[in-house]
This record gives sequence, structure tokens and C-alpha cells, in this order.
Amino acid sequence: MGAYPNDRSNDPKAAITYGRDFNYFKNITPGSSGSGVFATDCDAVITFPTYTITFWMGSGLGAGTVQYSFNGNTIHGTLDNTGTTAPATLTFQDRPISKIWFSTISGTPIVRVEAWALR
Repeated sequence: MGAYPNDRSNDPKAAITYGRDFNYFKNITPGSSGSGVFATDCDAVITFPTYTITFWMGSGLGAGTVQYSFNGNTIHGTLDNTGTTAPATLTFQDRPISKIWFSTISGTPIVRVEAWALR
């Protein structure tokens, strides 16, 4: 039992409702600004150094091709779940705080971004 009547912070089965969450999940529908052109504002901001970031475009998420950037100016890679030019899943390890931009090249893709940190 915690310090207050409804405080379950010492209960291993209770939800974690305190402190900072070091996990990130978002489904992103990128804009269609074209090859090498990214929006002014990023699509995702991961505000903690990560152990792993995963980009995933799978069946059931809209098919297409996207480019991604970590600075909004340079193409750092391509994701393609049509199976023609690039992988549909990418994993990055030990990244610092990240801003991520996506740009649709073809189709109507949705990119799932997941990240977590070791503390």
C-alpha cells in the first residue's frame, strides 16, 4: 500500500500512473509532398533517447511508398510495403531525441512508429 488510500504505486499488478512514459506509439499518415520534399513540421517527435525505434508498414495499414528524414531536409531512407524497392520494416537502435518527417511517394500508406527506452 502506498502513502495514500488509493495509491497502488507499490502494487506490482497496478497500472503505472506516475513518472515519465518512455514508450512511444503513433500511426502516421504522411503528407504527399513528393520525393525529397518534407513538410515544415515533423510528423513525430520522440522526446527521449531510445533503445529502439521501429518504422513498420504492414498489411492492413494502407499500401504505398514513403521516404523518411531525421532532419526534414535530407532523405535518410525509403519504406515500401508494395514489395518493390525497399523494406517495409526498419529498426534503429540507440538514437538520441528524434524528430521524424515522412513524405508519401506513392499510394496511401500509414507508418506505425514505435519507440522505447531503457532506463
